[in-house]
Amino acid sequence: MYFQIIYPTEALRPYISRYVFVRAEGSTDTMAPPSEDPRFVNGKHVQPLLPNYGSFIFVRNAVVEIGGKQSGELMLLGANQTTLGLTTLSGWFEGMMLDFEPGGMHVLTNMDLQSLSGKVLTAHESGDEGLMHLDQIFRSSSNAEEIAPQLDAFFLGRIPQKTDINYTRLRKVIAACDEAKGNISAAEMASVACLGERQFLRVFRNYVGIPPKQFVRLRRFHSTLQDMQLQASQGASIDLLATVMRHGYYDLSHAALEFQQMGCVSPGQFRMLGIPLTQDFSVFFA
Repeated sequence: MYFQIIYPTEALRPYISRYVFVRAEGSTDTMAPPSEDPRFVNGKHVQPLLPNYGSFIFVRNAVVEIGGKQSGELMLLGANQTTLGLTTLSGWFEGMMLDFEPGGMHVLTNMDLQSLSGKVLTAHESGDEGLMHLDQIFRSSSNAEEIAPQLDAFFLGRIPQKTDINYTRLRKVIAACDEAKGNISAAEMASVACLGERQFLRVFRNYVGIPPKQFVRLRRFHSTLQDMQLQASQGASIDLLATVMRHGYYDLSHAALEFQQMGCVSPGQFRMLGIPLTQDFSVFFA
């Protein structure tokens, strides 16, 4: 399995976290799933996708199935709170995942992410001609260094000309969540956003796609994985208890429960997946 991560231009980083290019370098039949979970063993080849705040999946030379949706074109994933399985149904898998920052997908596509939460759409189903064109950009070259600048140019043209005040509020709320390490209520988040709690919940779900409580859990899960990946990439021995408590979990049991619910494996199993390919956690298990 080949990975290449390219980060978007600086102006896009508040909205898009990275472009991840992936290619299966051999027969997909020989690639083993990472767990015994039965949802990961139907089909020729499966890679699970970690829960996230919305993403685009591009595929080339293959038909894939994600969340019950089959397609060979650009697929749009709303915010997901649990791991999804990507199964290749034909051809070698060659694709890219565009991973959004919280709220970034809403700002750049103007979609109501609450209605897309947990769902998968194709570019054609979205009805957005620009996104259909985006699929052609990906198919125009197999060279990641050539594709990334074209993606940058496309999304730079979609940044709102005027300041999106709700997105500015959202960024402040995210900073407060990170500082509190998950110990923050929806009422406190609404106060940071300078909105009434009911209005805040409506705006938050529209922009992020999931309720604040679930967002806080997902944010903590991601930060813990990033810490584990960073330690592994530096050759350090990972102290699981110290790591999970550093990110706001009460103990290993608390962390294990949330890891199983969102990632389908325990923190210890994540640690045994091997040295990461990047300092950032992989959106695919290798």
